[in-house]
Amino acid sequence: MKVFSKDAMQAWTVGLNFVFATFIGLGVGYWLDRFFKTSPWLMLIFLLLGIIAGFMELYKLAKKQSNGSDKEDI
Repeated sequence: MKVFSKDAMQAWTVGLNFVFATFIGLGVGYWLDRFFKTSPWLMLIFLLLGIIAGFMELYKLAKKQSNGSDKEDI
């Protein structure tokens, strides 16, 4: 019995990657700001980098889906 489709699992993975990349960037930036006392600049820069990384993962999945390279075997 199949509970989740492959597409649903990929969407879940992309969503989690987006959230994790954003929070990791935010955390690294916050830590660096506290270490170098540059608040809030490094936190903002790394937050932006985390968001960009999340969107890159989303773009990769969209490109993979549009090319049809992710077809299920029959």
